[in-house]
Amino acid sequence: MESLCNSCAHVRHVTSGTGSTFLLCRLSQTDSRFSKYPPQPIGRCEGYQQATSHQLEVLPETYTIFRFAAQAPLPEWASDCADDSFKSITRTADELSIVCAENHVASDECRAEPGWRCLRVSGTLDFETVGVIAALSTVLAVAKISLFVVSTYNTDYLLVRQDDLSSAIAALVEDGHTVDHFGETKTG
Repeated sequence: MESLCNSCAHVRHVTSGTGSTFLLCRLSQTDSRFSKYPPQPIGRCEGYQQATSHQLEVLPETYTIFRFAAQAPLPEWASDCADDSFKSITRTADELSIVCAENHVASDECRAEPGWRCLRVSGTLDFETVGVIAALSTVLAVAKISLFVVSTYNTDYLLVRQDDLSSAIAALVEDGHTVDHFGETKTG
């Protein structure tokens, strides 16, 4: 009998120091109904969710996230970053946020968080697709990696701090996702 764990989104393969492999149920970390290492095979499980892998691509630039007051005018340089492979300008009742390549200089009128790298979910996501950000952000949360997410009509962008990029790629690949990092494809 094939175990459900082999195709579950909540399973992580853990290899011991002696080379034995165990299936860790990540639901056990937040829900006591689930065993940390369920006895195999599992034929039925309330927490089962079909695993879905995603392809991501690391964009070449390093980014800064800017925050301006809600009514601040759009800075002139914001339109100058049209050649960047990714730029986001969002205005709400509370703020104006701009994400763009790090070569733009912050002013006294805003807060700036430099040193972010961007992972783009490859392809175009259908509006009926559910759980992409949940799946990817859960992996990064378990790895204790902070992220900033921007969604567009076509796809999603996950920004992680430069210092966390290698760990983020490793965690995503370990979870079964594919990451293209400047032509070097890493798969899980």
